[in-house]
Formats: sequence, C-alpha cells, structure tokens
Amino acid sequence: MDLVFYDFETTGKEPHWDQILQVGATKVSKEFNEIDTFEFRSRLKPGLIPSPFALAVNNTDYAKLIKTECSHYEMLRKIEDKFTKWSPSIFIGYNSINFDEEFLRNSLFRALLDPYLTSRNNNNRADLLELLRTVDFFFPDTINIPVNNKNKKTFKLDQIAPANSITHFAHDALGDVIATKQLAKLISQRKPTFWHSFLEGSNKSLVYKVLSEEKIVFFCQTFFGKTTAISGSFLFNHPIYKFPVLFDLNFDPRELVELNLRDLKDVYTGGQRFLKFVKANKGPILLTKNQIEYSWFFNSININEFQKRSEILANATTFKQNLASMLLDIAEEDKQDKELSGSQEDIMAEETLYTGGFPNHKDQKLKQQFRDENWSGRYDICQQFSDKRFSYFGLRLIYEECPEILPLSVRDKIDRSVANQLKSLNKEKWKTCDDFYKEIEIIENDPNTKAKEFLFELRDIRKYFEENYSEKSIKN
Repeated sequence: MDLVFYDFETTGKEPHWDQILQVGATKVSKEFNEIDTFEFRSRLKPGLIPSPFALAVNNTDYAKLIKTECSHYEMLRKIEDKFTKWSPSIFIGYNSINFDEEFLRNSLFRALLDPYLTSRNNNNRADLLELLRTVDFFFPDTINIPVNNKNKKTFKLDQIAPANSITHFAHDALGDVIATKQLAKLISQRKPTFWHSFLEGSNKSLVYKVLSEEKIVFFCQTFFGKTTAISGSFLFNHPIYKFPVLFDLNFDPRELVELNLRDLKDVYTGGQRFLKFVKANKGPILLTKNQIEYSWFFNSININEFQKRSEILANATTFKQNLASMLLDIAEEDKQDKELSGSQEDIMAEETLYTGGFPNHKDQKLKQQFRDENWSGRYDICQQFSDKRFSYFGLRLIYEECPEILPLSVRDKIDRSVANQLKSLNKEKWKTCDDFYKEIEIIENDPNTKAKEFLFELRDIRKYFEENYSEKSIKN
C-alpha cells in the first residue's frame, strides 16, 4: 500500500471545540517516491475563540486567521475529496492517533461527513511517534534523540528532526509532514524489520494474526512520558470492549492461576496489573522474540522462563474464564460509577462522536443528501433528521457558512447561544473571549515565553474580537 503522511495545525488542543486551520499531506509509494502533495488553509469559524499560544506556535497571523478565503467547511470537503482519492493507503502522522486523527474525526463528525475516513475504504493508520519510542527503547542508537534542559529525552518533532540532519520548517503543516516522512524513511533504512512491524500494526487484521500465531509478543507503552516494555501472551478479547487482552509475562502466572474469582479481583484491583490491553485499531507495534533476541530486555528474565509462563497460560482455561468474568465485573462497576456521578448530564453534542451511537439508515442517507445539496436545500434536510445531534450540526453549519437563509427566529436562537458561550466568565470546555484576553496578558507579562514575539499579531486579533464580539455586536 502507498503511504500518506499528514499533519494539522489547529486553534488549540481540544478536538471537540477547536478547529483545524491548516492541513499538509503527501502521498508516497512504499519506496518513498512522491506521488502527490496537498496543502490547504482555512479561516476561523464564526463564534470560535482560538488559543493565543496555539496561534503563536503555528504562526497564524491576523490575515491567515481572518482573511483566508476558504472556510473551515470548504477545507473539510477538500480533505475528504483528497483523502478519498488517495485511498486505500496507510495514513501516518506524528502523534496523529491521539491528536490529528481525533481532530479529523471530530471535525468531520460535526460537518456531517464520514468521521472514519482514514480507517474505512481499506485504509489503515499508524503513528510515527510510537515507532520512534519503540525503536529508541530497544535499539537506542538507531535515531538521535535529543535531551532537554532536564537531561531527559524529548520526542518533539521540531527537535528530533534537526538532531538527525533533517531540515524542518516547524509548526507548519507541510513542513511537519516532510520532516515526518524523512524520519520514517530513515528508520525504514536502518531498521527494516521494525518498519515492517510498524506497517503491519496499522492493519487490525494483521494485529490479530500476530497475536494468534505468536506465543509471546513484545511492545512498548508510554504513560506521562515514561516508556516501558511489556512481554505478553494473548488471552482473549475483552468481553465488552473487544480489544485484545494480554497477560504481562513479567508477572509469574503460577502465583495466580489457582486463585478464585474474588481473590483474583482483589489482587488485580489492589495494584498488581498483570493484564495489558492492546488497542488493535490504533497501530500497535508488536515484536517477536527473534526481533529483540539480543536485546538487554532479556537480562532480567530468561527467554526460556517467558516461554514456560506462556505455556502455563495456554492451558489455564479456568483462569482465563475467571479473568474474563473479572473484567466484565470491573466494566459494569465503572459504568455504574459514571451513572451515579451524573457525568453524562454535562455531555454536549460536540462530545458524542464515540458515545452517541452511529446514524441509522435514514439519517445516514440524509447526511449524504446534505453533503450534495445547496445551502437552501440543506435547511430543509435539517428538519428531517431523527437524531437531534445531526439537526443541530446542520443548522450550525448553515449559520457559519450561509446564515442569511436561516429563518430569523432560528438565527436569533443560535446568535444567543453563541453569545452565551463567548461571553461566559466561567471555566468552560471551550475558549471564551475572557480566556483569550487573559492568555494574552500572561504572554505580555512573561518575559521568557517565545509567544512574546507574536504579541503584535495577537493584539490585532484581540482588537478584531473586541469589535465583533462585544456587547454591542452580539446578541444579549
């Protein structure tokens, strides 16, 4: 399959509330020969407040933010068209699974487009950041990883690229794409076996194939910047969430297999987390013992001991049944805790991509009609959705793109909703005008922040918000 490297620059860090400002992407062959390149920028959506720090980092000045001709919805349509034409491919970014991919999915979701664009149509997805962490953990001499002022390794792209003699135009979407592609090419040349495992991990079916065929697999997990290696044996798929469950072979199963369900649960919830979970749809990098056979990883526990532990697990039928029951109990308890806390009451439509369910057949058809219709026709379609979320998103899109076609009562209602969000003085999930002004004050008063160099532009943007989102200019 061909490879697509992509990157977004955004107004902030919250995929439910912030927006994509710039996309950069390039399609290459598996030999890294360029096939096509795509770059586009959109203006700020009406009623959305960006983070001054984000604007300073990605160098988005007043002209780019306000005066860019293309709207956010138009840019999403261009992304959809281009990525569809490039399919099937493996979509690769840098920290893309947790950041860029979430922005893409949530943006497409709110635009009534297919949020799973990069995982359908035989597409796969992978994250180069995870490959770098894995390669560095097992073979630290492969790539130069710089250290920060605290003498800790940093995996920031704008520092790793120059440390490996890669020219990098940092925090520009296409610049980040080129740097990511060059790093990927470097790893593919120096560690082709790792690179192959990385590409295999992008395919969920191949992940399950490796897990079913290999008695022992090795992989890395990173929490709060600390990466650890895990040796695991596949047990079963989670009884509710269906992702693979592995036993961590750093624990001795001999001490656990004879425990009853209650005692097993007490040990596990008491802190001995001997189960590990693999998100098969998030590009896990699974390695075999042959790939790391001579690694220091085996210094603590002999590979023969790992194999013995794996064989014990293979025949421990009752133990695995008890583990499945234990995970079912824990999942049910977590569900009850959430319901009792009332957390669901605060969830808004923008946050329901994974919790609100898929559209039914009627709504799916209406979404397609909405996509193909003109703006006046789209208003009529909004009245037909059975899922209120899609009606809401459709009306917001019309408000942002062609507000003059909305009935006055509908437009006034959205005006008031937007005004209440913008003028709020509370701690909200989204950025308010007050948040924007306070962040600029922080930048003005902090002599050490790099954002200070961008103050002139930020003040122009603040002036724009003051003129357009003041008490006089927005509805009360």
